[in-house]
Amino acid sequence: MILGVSATRNAVVIAHATGRGGTFAITSITSMPFKAQSGADLQDLLKRLAALFARGGKRRRPMVALLGPSSGRFKSAVESIKAEAIAELAAAESGVPVVKVTAASLKSALGCATGQKWQARAAERFNPRGRRKNWSKGAAGAAAAALKVAGRSL
Repeated sequence: MILGVSATRNAVVIAHATGRGGTFAITSITSMPFKAQSGADLQDLLKRLAALFARGGKRRRPMVALLGPSSGRFKSAVESIKAEAIAELAAAESGVPVVKVTAASLKSALGCATGQKWQARAAERFNPRGRRKNWSKGAAGAAAAALKVAGRSL
C-alpha cells in the first residue's frame, strides 16, 4: 500500500493507493484538517498521522509518498511546510519508509501533454467524472505522488 501525502495550508490530504503500473488505483482519499497556531495543534496532527501510518501491521507496512512543498514564484505557505515536516516525523516514528516527491517530477509521471498542468492531468486520471466530491489540489497532489512512487518501485 502506498499513502500519497500532500500538505496544504489547512489540511493534510492522504491518498490510499494499491497496485503498480496498470493495476494502480486510488482506493480512498482522506483529508485531515489542522491548525498550525500552536505546538499543541502540531502535536495533535502528529498523533493522528502516526496512528494512520501505523495501521497495517508489521507485514503490510505502507510506504509514504510525500509531496514536497512548492518552490519558485508561488511558494508554499508556512503552515503547509510545517505539516509536511510533521508528516515526515510521524512516518519516522511509525517506522514507515518515506519517499520524497517533487512537484516538478509529476508531469512526466502523469504523462502530461505539452503545456498541461499536472493538477489537471491528475484530475483527468483519478477523478474523471467528478465522482470524488471532495477533490482538491491537495487530493491531486497526494494521488500523483502515490502514482510516482508506484511507478518507481516497479
